[in-house]
Amino acid sequence: MNSNYVHRKWNTLFIDLGIVVVRSNAMIFKNIKNIWLFGLILLLLNSCYSNQTSKTLGGIEEMSILEEVKERKWLNCGVNGNLRGFSYAKLSEIDMTKIDNDSNIPNNNILQEIGKSTVGFDVDICRAIAAAIFDDPNAVRYRFLDTQERFEELSSKKIDVLSRTTTWTLERDVSIGIEFAPIVFYDGQGILVQKNSKVKSLNDLNVKVICVQTETTTQKNLEDEKKKRNLTFQIKPLQKEKDVYRLYEKGECQAVTSDRSQLAANLNSLKNPDEHIILSETLSKEPLAPAVIDSDLQWVEIVRWIVFALMEAEELGINRNNLEQMKGSKDPKIIRFLGLEATGDSIGSRLNLEPDYAQRIIRHVGNYGEIYERNLGPNSSTPIERGLNNLWNNPKHRGLIYSPPFR
Repeated sequence: MNSNYVHRKWNTLFIDLGIVVVRSNAMIFKNIKNIWLFGLILLLLNSCYSNQTSKTLGGIEEMSILEEVKERKWLNCGVNGNLRGFSYAKLSEIDMTKIDNDSNIPNNNILQEIGKSTVGFDVDICRAIAAAIFDDPNAVRYRFLDTQERFEELSSKKIDVLSRTTTWTLERDVSIGIEFAPIVFYDGQGILVQKNSKVKSLNDLNVKVICVQTETTTQKNLEDEKKKRNLTFQIKPLQKEKDVYRLYEKGECQAVTSDRSQLAANLNSLKNPDEHIILSETLSKEPLAPAVIDSDLQWVEIVRWIVFALMEAEELGINRNNLEQMKGSKDPKIIRFLGLEATGDSIGSRLNLEPDYAQRIIRHVGNYGEIYERNLGPNSSTPIERGLNNLWNNPKHRGLIYSPPFR
């Protein structure tokens, strides 16, 4: 655990205890036993504090994640690896026999080729983080993860960031030791069926078989809807995403349900995409966000404000093409955002990053809108209307993409 985080918690605890002492002063001195008990509690707490700080004094304190990333010279990022538009590895020209899904692969050339061939919306979030830290968007090594292993990989620190179309839920937020970054894609659960099936909604799938991937919010939502509507369809849970669509194409299930974005991404991989349709019905809210472990507050803040920087850049009208021109702006917001202030107290320095960290992101990766257009825009392989993923102040279609002030 980061020592600064421990110290803050300790100081907060002592402040709280001080308030208790002041407010309970009369009670304590009326009963001598309370003095003895309170003193014992303070001794025990001091022992805990000594154990934590001794790690620092003895030189055995764990490095912060930022320090680890800088020392190894690359970011470890967990992605899907097989979801067009979001994270897809074009590995056809790489000798797969030389590749292992382990962070200690000896062949760095192979790793670099994999990194360059991996593209998508989620991948660009990883690249933005690498750009902010190293001024190099390619200083990333990807781990291709399924839904079952993604959280374990994060909690065991095999990856620094999980950027894998992951839904932010209360259970995940409070129970498994992770912290979500800002929502990068507002999604909802949809249903994929054959066009000639005459199915218009979930109700029409009663007594049918629906394929779904296990250990996902999708499966839980489907189970809830089945109970709520008193339907009798069969849920066929499958571990591998590819098996979900394989059985669907074989006719062993009459529908697939998943996030609408994932259905759209997988639709084009079917043999005859035009023979299938995603129903207009939306079964749930699915806010998708990157995630990090919650034990390093500094790293949480770094990833959070890198993601916000993508959104703020689009709102300020700063993109890859006009970055150099915008550096000459007189707008205080732009000056502050780009780290051009004359004072040493820049936004970047407060995050333990370089003052120009936002410039690095825009120069190498672009703003949020550019990332969306490149990977999910109308001319991409996976066109998805922005809808709720427009900026909050878009005059034609107001969305939910919104950054707190950079000040």
